[in-house]
Amino acid sequence: MALPVVESTSSNSSTTSSVVITAPTGIQVGDLLLGSFTSFVSDRAQGAATPSGFTLIASGNTSNTRATIRTFFKVAVSADTTETNYTYTSTDATNMYGSLMRISGAAVGNEITVSEVDTLDNNGSTTINNTGTTTPPTGESLVVIVAGGYDFNINSVVTTSAYSSTPTVTWTERMDAGSRDGRSDGASHAVATAPYTGTSEFTAYGYQTSEVFEDVISILLVVSSPQGATGTNALLAVSPTHLPQAGAAGTTGTNTLHAVSPTMFAQSGNGQRGTPWTNPDKPATNWNNLPK
Repeated sequence: MALPVVESTSSNSSTTSSVVITAPTGIQVGDLLLGSFTSFVSDRAQGAATPSGFTLIASGNTSNTRATIRTFFKVAVSADTTETNYTYTSTDATNMYGSLMRISGAAVGNEITVSEVDTLDNNGSTTINNTGTTTPPTGESLVVIVAGGYDFNINSVVTTSAYSSTPTVTWTERMDAGSRDGRSDGASHAVATAPYTGTSEFTAYGYQTSEVFEDVISILLVVSSPQGATGTNALLAVSPTHLPQAGAAGTTGTNTLHAVSPTMFAQSGNGQRGTPWTNPDKPATNWNNLPK
């Protein structure tokens, strides 16, 4: 297995009820497109819709629905490889902040395995702590924090930082955007990711905001890599091949001999006959037995 990887990210914000996100670079068929946004309106309740073609993962609203946060995904098809932008919309929102990440190496059909939404009303602190109950199912995952919030009395545009979790991982911020109007109303949206190579439960996660928000919403996601599995290999049925017989049973056949040219070895020697052997002549002297 290999860790899911954030290949490219695109983000944008607007002061209307919709925001246009430029397509992340290099989209390939099969990539995971993971999007999120925070919508905000200061004086009335508002709602938000999941962008067309995407599947909602998780969403959260503040108690008075002044702010809404959503996360969603899709698996890229051929049309996405040439897409130029994606539009996120909300009803009656006066501010929108959104991002879209292109992620490779996610599990096909089981891309987002777990998610958790935490809402803190009247937080009163710049340190946001959430209790996590998220257990990655594989040993190699990408953990994602999506954070949004708002307040009616901020001094400057709010930024997000100091992402943390238990167990400890290395966080990379992918988006951090916010706004503040002339009445000191404002909101923000931030996204951070971290590779994780364990299966221990995430028992806590959090971040810090540069100013106190009245309400904040946090979403914790896990993007899983393909899981190893056992299975059964199907054997293909194969008909045996029979070689045809050359003769009929009970009959005498004839083997055909192939004509083969004889191999002639080169002769050696001078062709002369050797001298025949003859028994040497016996001595002419006769042997006599002498008397005792």
